[in-house]
Amino acid sequence: MTCQHCCGAESFFDRKSANRDLRRYLKRGPNKTTLSLLSPLKDVAGKSLLDIGGGVGVIQHALLLKGAVQTTDVDASSSYIAIAREQMKTNKMEGKMTFIHGDFIDVHERLQRHHIVTLERVVCCYPDVDSLIKNSTAKSTEYYGLVYPMDNFFSKLMIKLMDVYMWILRNPFRSFVHDEEKMDKLIQDQGFNRIHYDRVFPWRIAVYKRSSS
Repeated sequence: MTCQHCCGAESFFDRKSANRDLRRYLKRGPNKTTLSLLSPLKDVAGKSLLDIGGGVGVIQHALLLKGAVQTTDVDASSSYIAIAREQMKTNKMEGKMTFIHGDFIDVHERLQRHHIVTLERVVCCYPDVDSLIKNSTAKSTEYYGLVYPMDNFFSKLMIKLMDVYMWILRNPFRSFVHDEEKMDKLIQDQGFNRIHYDRVFPWRIAVYKRSSS
């Protein structure tokens, strides 16, 4: 992301937004897209997770409770990382969770590979989806899962309305609907096969497994 876009994301995904997401999670549990994303990830004991745009840490805690041994959260929002850290202490997960504040594209070279890589509602925040997918798939040794807007008229209309709202707020952050077939090909070209495909309007959920796994 450009610096301007990244700063806009930091401003939009603020403490108020993070607190709202935490309250919703504590009251209702993981949302439908998260549950769908997690559903194929059954044998996670002893494995590690790289959660890009990890939010308040829902996926991280879910996999740790299933036996994962380590999670790394890369998030452009310092507010969400702060909330995720608080939840780590509340759930006594210290030593199992690592947090990195920054844009994944800027920090990916110093990240180790993990068994599982997840990007829930993150693809829509990146203008350069090719770079995001190529660099994030490279960090997965086994599973790769993502949630993104369906490529249809209604999703594009919602994104347009969101961009108008951002323009009114004078916030440079923008959202994107990327070509689903193109993304699927990019991921499979990196050595993955799709094992799960679902939708929770207006979101698409896809999980892949590395063909050599």
